[in-house]
Amino acid sequence: MLELTDDLRIGHPVIDADHQRLIEIINEFLEHSKAADNSQVLHETLKSLLAYGRDHFSREERIQRQCLYPLQPGHFHEHKALLDQVREIARAYFIAKTKPLNESSVLEVNELLKAWLIGHVKKFDTGMRDWVAPPKDPDAAPEKLASHDLAALVIDSDAARRGRLADLLTGLGAARVLQAEDGIKGLAMAFGDPVPDFIICDLEAEPLDGSALAGALRGSNKAYIARIPLLLLSDTDDADLIQKVMEAGATGLYPKAFNPKNLGRLLNHLVKG
Repeated sequence: MLELTDDLRIGHPVIDADHQRLIEIINEFLEHSKAADNSQVLHETLKSLLAYGRDHFSREERIQRQCLYPLQPGHFHEHKALLDQVREIARAYFIAKTKPLNESSVLEVNELLKAWLIGHVKKFDTGMRDWVAPPKDPDAAPEKLASHDLAALVIDSDAARRGRLADLLTGLGAARVLQAEDGIKGLAMAFGDPVPDFIICDLEAEPLDGSALAGALRGSNKAYIARIPLLLLSDTDDADLIQKVMEAGATGLYPKAFNPKNLGRLLNHLVKG
């Protein structure tokens, strides 16, 4: 029987509890898969995995966004691929019935579970420990911008929120913080002087929203414009909308109530990259 060992722990109580549930699903499968009739075991395991994956991935991605984890977009696509794999296996065995339910089907699901636990949790999820786990020193000052000549652009129709974010960036060491109250003015500033080193924009900006802004930046024939990191702020949990925004070219999509202590760290990661 598998256990949630230290090499699998992330350090966030919600994520670790979810990973414990995954281990329980795997243990239940290992315990019952040697039965003479394993069709019910396979069906229940795949159903549990699908339900688990939808709920866990949604929670984990939101925690990542709140903590400004820079590799969250990659996790989003990895999660989608895992769920698609579960759906495809379930379809082949129980809907289209293109594969027989026999010993090889048990081995295939076993390999899926192994890939999920070892390939995803152990090799993929552990990289976010330093971002989502509670800080060892909660009173430590936030990481400042490594470069002292960075220009930022903040686009938000809410003047108070825009001002707070501008003050935060100034406190982190941004040399200049440009502000725009709508997406059209923000896009003009992105092509102006100084060219911003990064842009933070409200996804719901009008009349040009963040997704359209991402498309305009990435479609520029000027490479230095097309490469500008674009962070979009939104409280949405709509997976389809998040995927659409990321495919449009956003660098990351984060909630408006993000962890401000991680902002300098994230921006250093993006500008350096």
